[in-house]
Amino acid sequence: MNTEDRIDIHLLLATFRCFHEQLYNIKGKHSKVLKLKFNRLINIARAYENEILKLNNGEENLDIIYDELMDLIIQVKESVTNANAHETEV
Repeated sequence: MNTEDRIDIHLLLATFRCFHEQLYNIKGKHSKVLKLKFNRLINIARAYENEILKLNNGEENLDIIYDELMDLIIQVKESVTNANAHETEV
């Protein structure tokens, strides 16, 4: 596998880890049937993340990409929150 392929795979896996973290952040906000489906998604994400960690083989690139993606997600969230706050003031 060449370097570009490894980067693409790490980006995909780190993105999935971010997805899992975002699911966890909104845990408990749903009820009934939707909650069951939501919990299923969290369990699948957890299982997939465990497989990712097995495949990682001690490489730090995955954690670096994951950290950068989460920083980006937090920045986007703050930007949207600020934009919504500004709209409600107007």
